Amino acid sequence: MISIYEGIILAGALVGVYVKLQSELGKLKSRVHVLEQSKSEVTDMLRKLAEDIGEIKLLLARKQIDK
Repeated sequence: MISIYEGIILAGALVGVYVKLQSELGKLKSRVHVLEQSKSEVTDMLRKLAEDIGEIKLLLARKQIDK
């Protein structure tokens, strides 16, 4: 059978593993949050870029008509 000393060591190890896994989970959640925010920022910048390109196309088309 397992002695009390071995049981205490096993319980301590299990608690240590649990704490380490919870810490890693917290880090991963924060990384996912940061990546989602940066994805949103990139999407917004691309939309703005598409709008600006559309305006440039219109200006170029008007300039050709005026010539």
